[in-house]
Amino acid sequence: MKKIALILLAIVTLNSCTINDDNGPSIDFEAAEITENTLPDEFERGKNYTITVTYMLPSQCHSFAGIDARRASNTGDGRREIYVAAVSSFSINSNCDDSVEGSTGTSTFSIQIDESEDYKFYFWTGIDAADDPVYDEVTVPVVEVE
Repeated sequence: MKKIALILLAIVTLNSCTINDDNGPSIDFEAAEITENTLPDEFERGKNYTITVTYMLPSQCHSFAGIDARRASNTGDGRREIYVAAVSSFSINSNCDDSVEGSTGTSTFSIQIDESEDYKFYFWTGIDAADDPVYDEVTVPVVEVE
């Protein structure tokens, strides 16, 4: 009986926490433009680097939610291709003015340089007229320390 009560409690709790609830606020996530970065001119193989990015939120209705920095793949050349975007959130039911420009901020992410070939970074800057993502591409060479 205790197990059934716990299962019912879990179901009620999970259903009450949904962000798509029509009766309460709904939260959506959206990319925010990366406007600057602090990539070095070169990397040293075997070192860890902390990269700082500056982002601009889409409107005053948005809040910073985090940085999404991920490799294009886990193997091959894609392992050295890093896609970076700021993530913002906003409440669909809020009463703010989304025509007012958003604020800027900074955040960081870390990367370990474990390969000897160039790393390519793609910083998300927006969407073009064809609804395709636009990136600021930066290539950083890797040097071996003797």
